[in-house]
Amino acid sequence: MSQFAQNLELLRKASEPLAARMEAYHDSVGEPRELNGFMIEPARSGELTVKYTNDEHSFYLHSPYDPLQEAQQYSTGQLKDAGKGNFIVFFGMGLGHGVKEVIASLPDNDRVLVFEPHWDLFYLAFCHTDLAWLLTRDKTTITCDPSVQGALLQYMNLFELAGFKGVKLFSNAAFERLPAAEHFNELAGRIRYEMLAVGGNVQTLMIMGEMQQMNIILNFPQILDNPPFLHLIDKFKGRPAIIVSAGPSLEKNMHLLRDLQDKALIIAVDTSIKPLLANGITPHVVVTGDPQEANSRHLRGVDAPDTYLIAEPQSPIASFNGWTGGKFVCTFHDNMMQWIDRVLGTRGRVLVWGSVAVMAYDVSVKIGADPIVFIGQDLSFPGGRTYTKGTFFETEDKMQLTVEELQERGTQLIEMTDIYGEPVQTNKQMYSYYNFLINRFKAAEVKGRRIINATEGGILKSPQVEVMTLQETVDKYITDSFDVRGLLDDAYRQGNSVNYTNLLLELDSLIAELRLSHEACQKGISFVGKALGAMENEEETLSSKKEIVAAYNRVVSQRKQTIRNQEVGKIVEMANQSGIYSFARGVKNLQLKYKGTEDYPTDFIKSSLYHYHTLYVSTRDAIERLIPPIEAAREAAKARAEKLRVPVGI
Repeated sequence: MSQFAQNLELLRKASEPLAARMEAYHDSVGEPRELNGFMIEPARSGELTVKYTNDEHSFYLHSPYDPLQEAQQYSTGQLKDAGKGNFIVFFGMGLGHGVKEVIASLPDNDRVLVFEPHWDLFYLAFCHTDLAWLLTRDKTTITCDPSVQGALLQYMNLFELAGFKGVKLFSNAAFERLPAAEHFNELAGRIRYEMLAVGGNVQTLMIMGEMQQMNIILNFPQILDNPPFLHLIDKFKGRPAIIVSAGPSLEKNMHLLRDLQDKALIIAVDTSIKPLLANGITPHVVVTGDPQEANSRHLRGVDAPDTYLIAEPQSPIASFNGWTGGKFVCTFHDNMMQWIDRVLGTRGRVLVWGSVAVMAYDVSVKIGADPIVFIGQDLSFPGGRTYTKGTFFETEDKMQLTVEELQERGTQLIEMTDIYGEPVQTNKQMYSYYNFLINRFKAAEVKGRRIINATEGGILKSPQVEVMTLQETVDKYITDSFDVRGLLDDAYRQGNSVNYTNLLLELDSLIAELRLSHEACQKGISFVGKALGAMENEEETLSSKKEIVAAYNRVVSQRKQTIRNQEVGKIVEMANQSGIYSFARGVKNLQLKYKGTEDYPTDFIKSSLYHYHTLYVSTRDAIERLIPPIEAAREAAKARAEKLRVPVGI
């Protein structure tokens, strides 16, 4: 059997689609030793190496003398500097000498992605080298997709949050001289970005998940009493909108906004409202969506009766209650809002990703604005300042808004190049927002629209963004007057329509499901106690061991009973993110710890029972916190129904 046939047999078990592609290519080209500039030849040691040649240069991807010795040196050097991650990405494989050496030193449970964008090179390796070490390894994927997006998808398919400890990225200087080498750096950047996103989302859910959900429930009367953002969709189609953020560069040009009240929709992020008002500028709209109570201080004491607030109900209650102007309710469509969007109809979905500036951008996209103009969107710290003057941070919190202050607090800074080509510093958060926006600018929904960065500082630049001053933007694109406030007023007057009869039935059903889940958690806690009791009284008999296994299986199967309704399950999970994450990570680590050991049955079961106990207790407690405010929301809905004389029949 040829080497190709041996590898193909193994590949069929790992990836049938890739095997089919490999077989079809084999029918076309056979088993050559040279393809499109790549040539297999023996090194002096007798092992195979590969040489690449084009019109400009010729070089070896592996040593022409001793590829195996080189691979050993490569492995030692790479592993020395790789860190402690357990998700491994190789940029380029060649004939696999170096990759094989590194993988041999990795723990079996490390997940591995080999990204070889050169199909012909991989095909030559497949024909002439034994790849069993790669094709039979668990939790290992190879991708020859030349697109970064395809490779990233393969990486994310391997990804598992509960077992994630970090990423190791391995590259080879020789491979970086090949065509398409730019894909290596691009994929590395995308992976780092995705991991920042994952880390940020996990941290957000762990810290703020329950806070988000509780705010939504407590803000339920506001959802009932205020019109949805849906009424504003496409309301400003073809009209200019200016997004005002609170970066240091805002001081350069915000004065120009005074003359633009009837020429552009001015959308302020909540952080920028106080600096704007202090400078005599009243924005048409303010957006807010951060659930932290501290965030409401940006709006505390603000008296802007002519400005509309677009808010997601996860915002603090004070943000809604204290606002003196009109309010529109939008949805991020997660946790409790998914239930509300189904029962009441969507409030108008807005994308958000860690920053209210991202929310403001999506608002401008959804309302149809063109051009979309950014000011104060530095995404960095020009002049060593973190915010413009006059924000809540400075005026009320008395914070030192400087890079030096960030460094004293241990913030990790990143060196970037600003729109003028000068060095500037940012942090990981701002950098992740920058990446998110850059990707959003490529979306089909804004194709044909003009996106302008008129910040006059900072790092926001991409092929999709025009960089110019605000004055240049005004002179060129913001010249015609229109009734900005009239469009907002028309949308606001559409009000909010609620089917109270259906709403009350849905609330009753939700409360009933939560109570059933609470009872199931209590049973789960009881089952854990019985299983632990059986283990304490264990005898060296088969029947005793069977009793323990049966008791443990009851504990495990009870988990499905705690959440019978998927929709309710999402609500409960959001209220118990830390408990669920702790459980998932704990059980995962147990599986790794006891895999293949003699102590697996007894020790694993006992330790696992403690994790299940924590899960059932934390879920029960989360439900106990949820039920009272949901019952209060029901009373608020019932009161409004009675006021409207709606026959609720309850």
